[in-house]
Amino acid sequence: MKTCSEQPRNVVPLWHRKDHQMGSVVGTVMTHWTSLRRNGGIPRRADLDPQALAPALPNAFLLECPRPDAVRFRLAGQHLHHTMGMDVRGMPLRAFFEIPDRKRLMERVFQVFSDPAVLDLELVSDAQGRAVLEGRMCLMPLTGPEGRISRALGVLVTDGLVGLPPRRFRIRHQSLTRLAGRPDSTGATPIQPGQSAEPARPFQKRPTLRLVQGGLS
Repeated sequence: MKTCSEQPRNVVPLWHRKDHQMGSVVGTVMTHWTSLRRNGGIPRRADLDPQALAPALPNAFLLECPRPDAVRFRLAGQHLHHTMGMDVRGMPLRAFFEIPDRKRLMERVFQVFSDPAVLDLELVSDAQGRAVLEGRMCLMPLTGPEGRISRALGVLVTDGLVGLPPRRFRIRHQSLTRLAGRPDSTGATPIQPGQSAEPARPFQKRPTLRLVQGGLS
């Protein structure tokens, strides 16, 4: 894999740091995603196993990218609902971020689907003098039922008191790891600018994962 990061070369990638509970939750999700990579390809969204993700379900989420300018939550664990103070399903990912950081965020998020790549963000929420809330978000590409990279598995962990929601974040550090080789051993292709991820159809497919007991199943 080739790593593209704004951090100096001697900085250890964020997911290599031992962040105790935060790192453990992120590690659970990343380990499961990595285990599903057949021949180094991009895992299928349908192959996600709720049992393997159980310790991280409250912090896990699924994104869909029906077109390059729209990335929204399809499913999300209870920690994300708690952070925003509402059900975030159908909400754009950028809603979790302060306005000045949204353009920078979406440029990197688009690369998750187009390169494809893994994105790791170190976050902080401290606007308007509120108590500092540290955070970490990771996004990992998935192929959707149409065979394109139009889904992403994500995880958000925080350290600190959420307090009164919504809490929105600034990006403190970011690390983008481009995945080498073909996007998928089954022939899946990344989303390209101006291209829709899938044909228009009603949003009524029964998801493999569902919200239950504070997480996804």
